[in-house]
Amino acid sequence: MQGLFPCLTSALALAASSALADPMFNRIASFATPLNNADPAAESSAEILAASGDGMVLIYTDSPLGAVGLIDIADPAAPQPLGSIDMGGEPTSVTTMGNLAYVAVNTSESFTAPSGHLAVIDLATMAEVARCDLGGQPDSTAIAPDGSFLAVAIENERDEDAGDGRVGQMPAGWVSLVGLTDGQPACDAIVQVDLTGLADVAPEDPEPEFVDVNAAGLTVVTMQENNHIAIIGRDGSVTAHFSAGAVDLTGIDATDEQAALLFAEDQPGRLREPDAVRWIDDNHFAIANEGDMDGGSRGWTIMSATGEVVFDAGASLEHAIAQIGHHPDRRSDAKGAEPEGLGFARFGDTPMVFVLTERASVVAAYDVTDPAAPVLTQLLPSGISPEGIAMIPGRDLIATANEVDLGADGLQRAHVTIYARTEEPAAYPTITSDGAEDLIGWGALSGLVADPAQPGIL
Repeated sequence: MQGLFPCLTSALALAASSALADPMFNRIASFATPLNNADPAAESSAEILAASGDGMVLIYTDSPLGAVGLIDIADPAAPQPLGSIDMGGEPTSVTTMGNLAYVAVNTSESFTAPSGHLAVIDLATMAEVARCDLGGQPDSTAIAPDGSFLAVAIENERDEDAGDGRVGQMPAGWVSLVGLTDGQPACDAIVQVDLTGLADVAPEDPEPEFVDVNAAGLTVVTMQENNHIAIIGRDGSVTAHFSAGAVDLTGIDATDEQAALLFAEDQPGRLREPDAVRWIDDNHFAIANEGDMDGGSRGWTIMSATGEVVFDAGASLEHAIAQIGHHPDRRSDAKGAEPEGLGFARFGDTPMVFVLTERASVVAAYDVTDPAAPVLTQLLPSGISPEGIAMIPGRDLIATANEVDLGADGLQRAHVTIYARTEEPAAYPTITSDGAEDLIGWGALSGLVADPAQPGIL
């Protein structure tokens, strides 16, 4: 392929050649969320997703129904409904340890009077076995690998219709650290970590978005609207904090030209404004740069625990998505493909990051053996707007939660997609990036964008 993607073409060819020799992920099943619901016609969703410790049950948050849904994946190719559990509010996140699920529930009366709780669910009995008041509106949850505590991002999100819809808007958010003993939370000893005064953007109003905990017990938290990141120790001390920074984007399509793909524009100094974050080892973490108020760099980044940028995808992920015909042109003038969710796990000896693109409905798989030089190995098909991902490396499985529900009139419903890693070649069509059959893992039904310098129709 000639035109604006010569460097990307070479990168894809190298990634594809390497991927052909390695196990690949194939989509093996999907599960529509209405299968779990008393009223199949009701609006439903699958947003955040987790798996039981044995990898046999999936649990997902269903915001429209105020419930969590459970799926039996003993046979991952034939998932079965296990029903849903009313959470008494809006579930915003779920994390699991063994046979227990920790569900963050938003019960806020208003943006100015946020509230919420943490519910602990026994996946075997589907019963709530503990509950903690969180004192604010929770967003993301993560458990320390040693099971000693749970981190909760208390976002206390802003009202986008109030004033100019920007931070700061009180009350400020924080991170809560909830101690765990044999899986049970110490509700009377929750540590609240103050994050005010750290960011350059609205320091008085931090809005923690996403948390993750590494083996050393360090919690990393993104503050998306503040374009800031903090590292928190086990004791609740902020051990480091730094701006998420900006990216000089070149060769992007930043204009909605009614299906013309013209990757010839630049956006200098585009704030990352990251959403999801995942540790990939004790010294490096990945962020998905979805953007919010002023940013969205259309890619993802690996940073060190002290804030150095080790790798940034720039526009390369969006270029790869365009090559398979899935660039969301109507979002070109906004945030493009919008990387939002992230997954990380080791499959065999390979550490892998999965980047979920909300607007392109594509999951990008990367080999991050070298954090400074990730290798794109596959682009996987997804449902509309993948939001969350569950990693089940012990069974060579991943699953994604796809939140958009187009209704009960025959259009696509929200669903969970299940993928298996096998020695077989990927089942999706190949694409041609340099004249050879280079397997990326998914060919678009709408065809390859042969020359992005010329208008094309998706």
